[in-house]
Amino acid sequence: MLKKFIAVFLSIFLCQVAYAGGVSLGATRIIYPISANQVTLKVYNSDEKRNYLVQSWVTNSVDKKTNDFIITPPLFVIKADTNNVLRVVFTGNKDNLPKDRESLFYLYSKVIPSTADLNSNQSALLISTTSKIKLFMRPSNLTVEEAMESYKKLKCSYQNNQIKIENPTPFYMNLVTLRVNNKEVSNAVMIPPMDSAQVKTTEKGNALIFNMISDYGAQIKDNSCAL
Repeated sequence: MLKKFIAVFLSIFLCQVAYAGGVSLGATRIIYPISANQVTLKVYNSDEKRNYLVQSWVTNSVDKKTNDFIITPPLFVIKADTNNVLRVVFTGNKDNLPKDRESLFYLYSKVIPSTADLNSNQSALLISTTSKIKLFMRPSNLTVEEAMESYKKLKCSYQNNQIKIENPTPFYMNLVTLRVNNKEVSNAVMIPPMDSAQVKTTEKGNALIFNMISDYGAQIKDNSCAL
């Protein structure tokens, strides 16, 4: 095995080739309606030559592995220039989830490159990469339309060198490129449902301008929250 590759722990200067994953997930977030039996997520391998091993799992909101989900297949080989589908099934007790707001989990996919295409005389740094995306369990009475309009209900105020952003909605709010007076005060903020977040800044203005990440991973740009 040592003839096939040099372990990551060895100096990078000894390596002649560095392999990074050509594997990507088909979405930046998953919306899982509580009433659904399962949701799916596509996995793509854009590398035209190499196969990869993909391992996936789910953690809770504090990033601890949870047994409330089953992912199939949990471990598989994705061949060069192909795609596959992950099926995510919630197996926990749905009665334990809030009925009035979303619940947050995270889906991880670890990508490990194959050594099969390395010849015995070639040294290489094999890099495993891990993707992490948000998984929102959404009560059945909450609609996509409401989620898309939820950012309009944010309330902002300025005090003690920080901006307080209140989220009175049942949705997780993901804001990026937050600006005051056209100066960025934060790169990204996630505000839980019916909760608030603070952004430290000495910049004062009449409004907080932000982009919101929608259910589809797109940015709804240049929204305003009066200060």
